[in-house]
Amino acid sequence: MLTIYLPIANMEVNGIALLGLGLMVGFLVGLFGVGGGFLMTPMLNILFGIPYNVAVGSDLAQILGTSTSGAIRHRRLGNVDYKLAFLMVLGLVPGVEVGARIIQKLKFIASVDLWGKTITALDLFVPLAYIALLITIGTLIFRESRGARRRPPRGGKVDSRLSRWARSFRLPPLISLPRSQVESISIWILLLVSFFTGLVAGSLGVGGGFIMMPALIYLVGVPTTVAIGTDLLQIVFTAFYGTLTHALKGNVDIILVIPILLGGSIGAQFGAMVTRRLRGANIRYAFSILIWLVAIMLIFKLAMTLLF
Repeated sequence: MLTIYLPIANMEVNGIALLGLGLMVGFLVGLFGVGGGFLMTPMLNILFGIPYNVAVGSDLAQILGTSTSGAIRHRRLGNVDYKLAFLMVLGLVPGVEVGARIIQKLKFIASVDLWGKTITALDLFVPLAYIALLITIGTLIFRESRGARRRPPRGGKVDSRLSRWARSFRLPPLISLPRSQVESISIWILLLVSFFTGLVAGSLGVGGGFIMMPALIYLVGVPTTVAIGTDLLQIVFTAFYGTLTHALKGNVDIILVIPILLGGSIGAQFGAMVTRRLRGANIRYAFSILIWLVAIMLIFKLAMTLLF
């Protein structure tokens, strides 16, 4: 067993297990077009007991490498809309900074007592926020994709109430996104989605893909495969800024980053190749199941912490 010491977290962990976790999450990154943080951050805490602030900062660092690897692969497959990715980054950066400052504040808030148990505000806020977001997003995607699997393929494109509303919102300036098959959309829609995604990324230690990817599909109306590749590209910028701001706040453990980044970069290449062989509705359906599984694990971990 290869044991490594994490200086920032001040603890020892199994290096081989970290590498294996990186491989698994990296594969899902390439397959679903997410940064993997919605999996990696809670798993680092659940499986290894790493404090949430270190898990958040270090995970953003590995997301930077993993998403870069996945984005390169999807670029070769022609799944990236560069114009859309650039516009999304404009709202992501300020959102990440606000989210990182929230985490910094929570680090210094006193503990709270619940059912006779003392728990830090950070250990309570992060899991609860994750659980609420995961259940909501997972349920919405599951309902849509289950129906989509029964109808003829539409090239991964979804015609939802949200996308119809977005098309009807005509506040200037309006732009077209030919690569994403979007004739016209208000730039304010894109900025609002990207800011919220950045806020979640900075505060929960995720690349924001589990929000951005569904938003691109259901709100903007981007085909699934293009949404995956474009989302990975914007995650590169989000994770870069998130890593920088968390490093300055002392939340990045480079010794932790190395094994999960190595495994993640390799796994992302295989996930991207599998994406090309799957129908968009099936990808979304599997993604919703994965989101629910993570939510269940977080509920179980929080319940164990509060009750025992």
